[in-house]
Amino acid sequence: MKNLLTTLSLIVAVLLGNAQTQPMKFLGIGMNSTMSTFVSKLKGKGFVEDVNHTKPNYTVMKGTFAGERVKLEIRSAAKTHLVYKVDVYFSLSTQFTYPDLQGRLSDKYGEIVQEVNNIKEEPVYVKYTSDYSKWQTDTDTVTQGFNTIILSKCSYHSTSPVVISYIDGKNSKVEALEVNSDF
Repeated sequence: MKNLLTTLSLIVAVLLGNAQTQPMKFLGIGMNSTMSTFVSKLKGKGFVEDVNHTKPNYTVMKGTFAGERVKLEIRSAAKTHLVYKVDVYFSLSTQFTYPDLQGRLSDKYGEIVQEVNNIKEEPVYVKYTSDYSKWQTDTDTVTQGFNTIILSKCSYHSTSPVVISYIDGKNSKVEALEVNSDF
């Protein structure tokens, strides 16, 4: 009886541990890794680091995504260096339209949880995007952080009409805690 209870306890602990979080994946690479590991794996997939635009906790890479040449901006937490966000910038000559990408992301990630369509035709200096669709996938039961995918239509970006952001729920919470730790 004692062995049975011990075995059941171990099974429950393993299941709860696995249920806590599923890291966001980008190109099959889990975002639950450090910046250097993540960048190394992307290089293995043919991406090239743009050393002219790389800073601490921020790396720019170029390569092919969904058959298109894209620029990636990868961000990691300052202290842990865990990747929490990958932005995919499509070129102005992309074959994809916003509705095309929205349909593809909906096919993969399911129903859109939030959609805002109120983009304004304003001068190039505007520093925000107001048209976007948002999907949420797995949730970390400890931090309550959602893995999130956001498709944005850019009114301000001179080289990219659309951007897809992949945000790891757990690591983005870690980043927020690190940034606000001094306050």
